[in-house]
Amino acid sequence: MSPTPVYDSIAMNDLQARTQYEAWLLEAVYDVAGVPVIANLPDQLVYPASGAPPVYTTFVAVKMGGNWRHHFLEAGAPLVFVTSFKLLDMLLEWVLERNGASSTFRFSEKIKSLKKGVTFPPFFDSKPWISDRLVGIYEYLEPLRGTIIHSRHFHTSDGTLCVAKSKSGVVSPEVVINADALRNIAVVAVSSLRYVEGSWVMNAYTEKHLRHTLDQLGHLHGLPSLGQKQPVFLTVRVCLTLSDAVTVDLQRIRDDIARILPGHDVVFDLRIVAVAENGEKAVGYLFPWEELQDKEGQLCKLTADILCFERPLPENFDIQAYRSI
Repeated sequence: MSPTPVYDSIAMNDLQARTQYEAWLLEAVYDVAGVPVIANLPDQLVYPASGAPPVYTTFVAVKMGGNWRHHFLEAGAPLVFVTSFKLLDMLLEWVLERNGASSTFRFSEKIKSLKKGVTFPPFFDSKPWISDRLVGIYEYLEPLRGTIIHSRHFHTSDGTLCVAKSKSGVVSPEVVINADALRNIAVVAVSSLRYVEGSWVMNAYTEKHLRHTLDQLGHLHGLPSLGQKQPVFLTVRVCLTLSDAVTVDLQRIRDDIARILPGHDVVFDLRIVAVAENGEKAVGYLFPWEELQDKEGQLCKLTADILCFERPLPENFDIQAYRSI
């Protein structure tokens, strides 16, 4: 193998061209079913202008018995599995090629080469916990993929995929992959690709999300748990009176989050809505977690110093209604 693999723009364009359809399909399947790979949610923890306790709102996907989207995801479980594996295969094959490995259609040879050691793209430099688990998942899923494609020793029920490894006429006990695990496999495959190619940028929350997802797949990759608690991302909204400065009690927010979501690893952005006393004007600011995570106590800023954080007000924002909450 080549000791100095090159991961330049040409290599990334090649990776995108190879994986475009499979990545799009997996994202589209879960978008259609109402459970996207990465969800974008409205503000979940809102502090009323009155100073009353915050209002916490959760958003969950509702599975309706007659909903064709839900049935589509159930019936498509084998397709999701095979597509997720193919995406992992193309990503890892691309890595092997960059390392100078000979092209092969034999999965056993690919797995052997990967386990000997390869140089992964720069994204993995400080994150071997991802690449190690990708290889483990790939190795575990390979014979199951072969069963679905060639032997048909599988069945689905309510989104759960049951597959029996088969080789040389010998059928092994069934492996059960429930709907959550199947979605996690798709999340790992799509996320790894998107981060490597650079179309997604990992932040504090998405790193925790991927760590937790990989922990949920520990029975597949066989590696120790990363110890990641269930991560939660919140956008916290605070209403203030418009003035020359903003002051927010971050410790109160952290205490409220710990009370509302005990046992979770919470990352939050802070949206400030500064409303004029006469109710005729409002200005919005959004502070990302990276600006907050190391700050204790209060956030105190002059408005002249935070113009770079100014953002549009939330959709359908009603100043009078908001101030009366």
